[in-house]
Order: sequence, then structure tokens, then C-alpha cells
Amino acid sequence: MVEEKQHVACRRTCFSYDDTMLKHHNIFEDHPEKPERLSRTYERFKELNLNTRCSRVESRMASNDELLAVHSKEYVEKIRELDDCVNEQLKSKAKDYDSIYFSHFTNECARMAVGCTLAVLDDVLSENTRNGIAIIRPPGHHAEHDFCMGYSYFNNVAIAAKIAQKKWNIKRVLIVDWDIHHGNGTQHTFQSDPSVLYFSIHRYDHGNFWPEKKYSDFDFVGKEEGEGYNVNVAWNKTHMNDADYIAVFQRILLPVAYEFCPELVIVSAGFDSARGDPKGLCDVTPEGYAHLTHMLMSLANGKVIFVLEGGYNLTSVAESLCSCVTTLLGDPCPLLEPYSVSDSALESITSTVRIHSQYWKNLKQDNPDN
Repeated sequence: MVEEKQHVACRRTCFSYDDTMLKHHNIFEDHPEKPERLSRTYERFKELNLNTRCSRVESRMASNDELLAVHSKEYVEKIRELDDCVNEQLKSKAKDYDSIYFSHFTNECARMAVGCTLAVLDDVLSENTRNGIAIIRPPGHHAEHDFCMGYSYFNNVAIAAKIAQKKWNIKRVLIVDWDIHHGNGTQHTFQSDPSVLYFSIHRYDHGNFWPEKKYSDFDFVGKEEGEGYNVNVAWNKTHMNDADYIAVFQRILLPVAYEFCPELVIVSAGFDSARGDPKGLCDVTPEGYAHLTHMLMSLANGKVIFVLEGGYNLTSVAESLCSCVTTLLGDPCPLLEPYSVSDSALESITSTVRIHSQYWKNLKQDNPDN
């Protein structure tokens, strides 16, 4: 009986959430990265009784040592100093960064976002639960070693990957980033590290979509020992749909991931790639995210952790995240709408396969030159 209970418990999903993260908001003007992104999502989470089906882990704030796994000591102190700023100082300091606002609660909320992510990480890696989700804000995948950008202050996912390696001796981590914006901070953290495979699907628009950097294109594959361990699938048009994303998973992500053999999968789950998002202008449905989630659950013995990133249509974020959670809990995947893969998606997929076939055996058969 004890063994049976342990087996059942291991199959469950854990989650983290804390109202503290609602405090951070732009006091000067309306802003898309607002508390309602979190509160509306958690309300829907409860409406569907997912809070009772999942086990909740205790929320906490990240320590300095945990933040220093990715960020510099000077930068961590800069964010802490925001606690003591008056309004006009907050506004002035934000002008030094790209797509950033500061509040009196930036430091507290950003630390809580990291801490909640690490709480889920610990629960999964201690095998209390099979998988988990961190319902957090502010997002993190744009945060660099020593500066913030793109609504991100501390890199939640990158820190979690580092702590997984340092604390839990995880040797291979796969980070899947399906936020519609390229996760520059995460890429730069691991671009020379072969123990972390960073896989991003994002809009690039031939360099005209934020962050508008050449390193977001398909031909950036990592550096030095990490060459080949950075995979960018760069979309060059809007309205990419379920079929396009599923094709990327089937043609590139899963073949590479099976060869890499990760011990942990962390998803930068940005839902600005969802249908209805005003920034992403793409068409991934909640049902589509369910299927993507199901495919990831075949990796790392099911040790998959979702961390909320962007997403600015409140309904789209809530429905999409909850669809991922029901799949993590083992519910059957819903039926998909009948879409076909677009020509633009095939072009992006072919470009990525062509350049990465030199690094991954499982892609060689798709390269006509081999």
C-alpha cells in the first residue's frame, strides 16, 4: 500500500504561486506586463479545480547566492537599491534599459518569481512530484548577466537550470522556449555550455522583430564547447499555428532531444505565441499547447517544469497555461483543428535542420547534402 501511494504521488503535478507578485506594476502608465496577467490566470486555474488536483509548494524569495548563479553581484545590488528609490528615480533609472519599468516592488517580486521557480524545481527533483509549473511574474528570459530588458529582471529559467546542476547534480538540461520573443538572456547564459541545450521557437521577421538581434536567427548555434547546443527556429511571418509548432517538435526538437537525452526539461512558457495575443500575432491554440506539452513529457523520465514567461491577452494566457497543466496531470489531449504546415514554417525548419545536421546525427537524414 505504501509503495502504491508513493507511485500515485510521483505522478502528480506541483505548482507555485504567490500574491506578492501582483505588487509589481507600472505606476506611471498602463503597461502590458501587469498584475492581471497573473491574477486572471490563477483565477482560471482555480475555476478548473487545478489547484486541488495539483500539490502546492510553499512559495519563497530567492537568496542572493541563488541569483548569483546567473547574475553579477553588482547587478543584484542595483535591483535591490530600487527598494529605496522615490518615484522619479524609478522612472529615470528605467530609461537606461530597453523595454523596462521599475516599481517599488520590482526587487521583491522578481526574487519571489525566482524563488517560486526553484521551489517547483526542488519538489520535482526530490521526486515528490513528477512535474510542475511556476505561475509567476515578472518574466525572466530576457534578463542578462548584468542588465535587465524586455520586462525581465532576473532570469528565472536560467537560474533554475544552474541550481539543478549545482544542487541536484543534473548533468543535462533541455530548455524549451516557445515565447514569441527570443530569449536572449537564456541563450547568452548557456551559449558556451554543452550541458544545457537551449531550443527557442520565436518570431524573427528577418531581424525586424524585437529584440531585433542577428544572434536570434537560425544560424547562431552556440560558441566554443557549446557549439551546436543552441537551436533557434526563427519565424519570418505572423500567424504561425498549431501545425507549424508541432512540425518543429517532430522534425527538430524531439530528434535532437532524444539524442541529447536530458535529465530535466524546463519550458520558458510564454503565451504571447497564443492565438489572440496583441504582440505575437500567432495562432497557437490551448489545444496546440496541450499537444506540445504531451510530447515533452516523453523526455527526462517526465521531469518537466513549466515557467510562465510572456503573454498579453489575459484570456489566452489563462486558457493556454491551464491546458498545459491538464496535460501534465495526465488528461487526454484534445482534438486539434485541421491545419497544414505553412510554406514559411517549412522554410524556417529546413534552414535550422540544414545548419544543425552537422551536430546532430538524428537530423542528418533530413539533409539532402548528407
